[in-house]
Amino acid sequence: MKKHLLSLFAAAALLSACNDLKKPEEKDQPQEATNDTAVVYRNGETAGEAANDAVDATKDAANKVASATENAWDMTKAKLADVKYEEIDLPEVSVRSDDNYSVYGLEEKVLFDTDKAVIKPSATRALSEIGASIARRYKGADVRIMGFADSRGDKSYNKELSEQRAEAVRNWLQQNVHIEASRLSVEPMGESAPVASNSTAAGRQENRRVEIAVKR
Repeated sequence: MKKHLLSLFAAAALLSACNDLKKPEEKDQPQEATNDTAVVYRNGETAGEAANDAVDATKDAANKVASATENAWDMTKAKLADVKYEEIDLPEVSVRSDDNYSVYGLEEKVLFDTDKAVIKPSATRALSEIGASIARRYKGADVRIMGFADSRGDKSYNKELSEQRAEAVRNWLQQNVHIEASRLSVEPMGESAPVASNSTAAGRQENRRVEIAVKR
C-alpha cells in the first residue's frame, strides 16, 4: 500500500516537473477562449474590451471629421454680390455679401510691400474702417482672415507667405480693433481661388490679396 502511494506521489511530482519545463513564453500565451470565456492578455484587457476600444477610436475619428466639416466655411458655393456700406468709403476696400457671409477685400499693395508680411503704416485707415464695420454690423460674429497669392514662385512659399500676411492682419485687428482672439481665425489659401488670370501682371496683382470674412 505504501509502495502504491509512493508511486502516485512520484507520478505527480514528475508531471509537475514536466509542466515547469515548458518554455516561459508558452506559459504567458493567452489560452484559446471558449464561447463563454474571454481571453485576458498581459495588460489585463479582454478581447471584448479591446474590440470596444477600437469601436470608440473609430467613433472619435468620425466625430472629428464631422466637427471639421461643421466648422468649415464653404464660400465656394456662395454667390457673393458687391455691396456698399456707408461706413466704408475707401475705394481700395471691396465688400461682398450674401445671406451667410460678408467679405471685406484688400489688395496686397494696400497692406504689404512685395514679399513682405509687415503691415504698412498707410494701411491703418483701411483696416480701421473694416474693423469698425465689423463691430457695427456683426458684433460677436466669427471672423476669418484669408491670405491669397498669385501662381508665380513655389507653391509652399506662396502658402507660407499668405499665412504670415493673414496672421499679421489678425494680430492687427485683435490689438487695434479689440476683436476677441476666440473670434479670429486664419486660413492660408496660397495661390488657390484666383479671382483673375495669372497670365497678366494686372491679374496677378488682383490675386495677391487678403480677405476678411465674417460669418453671419
